[in-house]
Amino acid sequence: MLAASLEKKDKTQMRLLDFFRKEQKIDFTYENIEKLTKLTIELEDTLIRSNLGIYVDYLSCIRLAAEQHDTETFKKKVISRELFGGAGALWEIWIEDNQLRRTFNEQFCDFVDLLKTMGIRNGRINQVRKSFKHFD
Repeated sequence: MLAASLEKKDKTQMRLLDFFRKEQKIDFTYENIEKLTKLTIELEDTLIRSNLGIYVDYLSCIRLAAEQHDTETFKKKVISRELFGGAGALWEIWIEDNQLRRTFNEQFCDFVDLLKTMGIRNGRINQVRKSFKHFD
C-alpha cells in the first residue's frame, strides 16, 4: 500500500516537472545543416576507408532528417544505441590504423559538439563526449 502511494506521488511529481521542462528545440539553421552535412560525409569517408561502412546509411539518415527539418526522426536517430549505446555502437568502434583512428575520433568529437550546439541534450551523449576529452 505504501509503495503504491509513493509510486503515485513520484509520477505526479514527474508530471509537474515535465510542465516546467521545455521541449528540445533543434536548431536547423542553414549553417548547422551545412556543418552536419560536411561532418557526416567526412565520417562516412573515414568509416569506409576503415572497412566499417555499415554505419554510413545510418549517418545518411541523420543528415536527411536534418535537411528535412524532421525534429522527431532527427532526435530518434541521434539519441540511439547505434550511435551512443554499448558494444557495437559507433562511438565504441576500433580502427586498427592509428591515423584513421585519430581522424575518426576528431571527426566524431566535432559531430557530437555540433549535435549539442543544435540543441540535443542527453546525459549519455555528454558522457560519451567526455570519454573523448583527450581529443580536444
